[in-house]
Amino acid sequence: MRSARTAFAWLPAALLAIATPDAGLAQAPGAPAAAGYRLEIAPDAKEETVVSWARERCEEWDLPDAPLRAFRDNKGEVVAFASHYRSRPLIGGNLGAIRKSCAVSFEAKSSADPSQFSDKSWIAATWTGDGRNVEALVHAEYHADKHPGACRFKDAMSCWYNVVTAAHSSDGGLSFKTDEPRPLVAAPGFPQEVGQGRHRGFFNPSNIVQKDGAWYALIMTTGGEGQKNGVCLFRSTNIKDPTSWRAFDGQDFTIRAVDPYRDDLSQARPCQTLKPLPTTVGSLTRHEASGKWLAIFHLGPDPSQNITGGRVAYSWSDDLVRWSPLQTLMVHPTMWSKNCSDRLRYGYGALADPASRSRNFETTGDGAYLFMTKMKVADCKLGPDRDLVRLKVQFVKEGP
Repeated sequence: MRSARTAFAWLPAALLAIATPDAGLAQAPGAPAAAGYRLEIAPDAKEETVVSWARERCEEWDLPDAPLRAFRDNKGEVVAFASHYRSRPLIGGNLGAIRKSCAVSFEAKSSADPSQFSDKSWIAATWTGDGRNVEALVHAEYHADKHPGACRFKDAMSCWYNVVTAAHSSDGGLSFKTDEPRPLVAAPGFPQEVGQGRHRGFFNPSNIVQKDGAWYALIMTTGGEGQKNGVCLFRSTNIKDPTSWRAFDGQDFTIRAVDPYRDDLSQARPCQTLKPLPTTVGSLTRHEASGKWLAIFHLGPDPSQNITGGRVAYSWSDDLVRWSPLQTLMVHPTMWSKNCSDRLRYGYGALADPASRSRNFETTGDGAYLFMTKMKVADCKLGPDRDLVRLKVQFVKEGP
C-alpha cells in the first residue's frame, strides 16, 4: 500500500524482502500433503477490466492500492474494496459489475500524533454476517517524515511505522467508524520512534475467514525488538469485539496486541511466524472440493527460479497453521520488476469466486477469478494510472 501523492513505488520490494528461512513454526513436523489439485489460468481466460482508472477515478490518486475484499450486503448487492488511503466502495450486482462510488467510506485524520493510529489508513479486510453490520481490519500507516520532528531520517521508508486497527459499519459498508483510541488488532511492542531507519510494524491483513466458530486473518510483520519477520496467524472468537483478536504463539492463540502508548510494554510477546509464507497474503479462501485453504501471493523477481519480473504464487493448508511449499500460478511483470522496458506491471492479487456460497466470498468452487491491480509504467516508474482487472482461473484435479 502506498501513501499520499508520492506513490512509494519502491515500497513493496522492501516488504517482500522480509522472508527468512527460519521464520517458521517450531512445532510443525512438516508441510501438509498436496491438495490433490493445482491452480492454473483457465484456457479461455482473457483479462477483463473491472474498474478503469481513466473512466471512473474520483480524483487523481483514487486507485486500487490493496487486494480486493468483497461481501454481499443485505440488499443482495456486492460491496467491495480495493482501497487507497481514502477508502471508497465498489458496488454492483456481481463481482464483475462493481462500479466506483465517489463517496468516501473511511479516511484517517492525517494525525501527527502516532498514538492516535490515524495518519493514513486503508480498509484492508471485511467480514459480515448479515450484510449490514460489517467488521473491518484497517491497515494504518504512520509516516513520521511528514510530521516535523517525528523522525531522525528524511526518507519515507526509514520513518514508516504500521499497525492494524479495526472499524465497524452499520450501513453495509457505506461508512465505517472506529472507537477512540482506535482498537489495536496487531502492533509492534514499541512506539514509532524506536528502530527508525527501516519500516516497522504489522501490515496488510489478508481477508477474514470463518472456521469452526472463530474468525482468522493472516498479517505480515517486518519484526524487530524480539519479533521475527514473516506472517502471523490471528484469531477472534467474537468478530464484533476488535479486542478479542489474538495471535498464534506456536501452540495457541494467546497473544493480544499491546498498545505501545498506553500499555505496559513488558507484556508484549512475539507471535509465531508461519513457514513458508514469504510476505503479504493477497487472499485466503477455502477450496470446497478439497476442503483445503489456499493463500495467494504476488511476489517479485526470483533469481533462483530464473524469474526476472515476478510471479503469482500459492500455498495450501489444512489448518491455517502448516502450509505447503509455494507453487507458481503465473509469471509476469509485477510491481517489484526493475525492467524499464515494462509497459505494465501487476500487484495485489486476490482470488474470489463470484458463485461462492459464502456471503464474504470465503470459498471457491473449481472456477474463480484472480483480481489484480494493473499498473501503467512510464519512464520506469509507476504513477496513479492503475485499473482493477480480473483473470479466470481453474482448479484441476491431479492424479487418478
